[in-house]
Amino acid sequence: MQNKLIVVYLLVFLSAIILLRMLGIIEISNSELLGYALIIYGLSLFYTSFIDGKKVYLFLGSVLFLSGLLLFFIENFEFNDMNSLILPASVFILSISSFMVYFSDTGKKLPLYFSVILLTAGIGVTALMSTQGLPGFFSNVISVAEKYWTILIILIIVIILVGRERKEKDGNVKSITKNREDE
Repeated sequence: MQNKLIVVYLLVFLSAIILLRMLGIIEISNSELLGYALIIYGLSLFYTSFIDGKKVYLFLGSVLFLSGLLLFFIENFEFNDMNSLILPASVFILSISSFMVYFSDTGKKLPLYFSVILLTAGIGVTALMSTQGLPGFFSNVISVAEKYWTILIILIIVIILVGRERKEKDGNVKSITKNREDE
């Protein structure tokens, strides 16, 4: 039910944006519109899946959200060589999505190992395909982190709070089940 509601809201949002574009009020490309749709749907899917503990949908939501961000960046920033951006970005998206699956259940280490392997591969691919090399890559990462560190902290706090709430909810369900069994 929740997922259907998200799709309805997404369709209303997209319809409103398309209508505004047709009326000439805003200028937005199709790829940027697709990026916004992926960001909204991916974030919604990620959030609901994180709460429900559905790891496949959590992974998919994270991939969709990050792919939407990639489309947004491609549309709004100039890149010298788009072909050298897609492969490393895809590897990083898979790495971050795997880490989110690990973060939802830290007891299972396989997603963490997969995430670290993909992160290492992503850095290697970036270094091999980049004209600036590793120093330029790390310099760019640091400048982005300096600019958006508040968003990262807020995201981490939200994820931690949701995780605590979920653990408390699971603990309450287990205690209620145990009390019923004792009766």
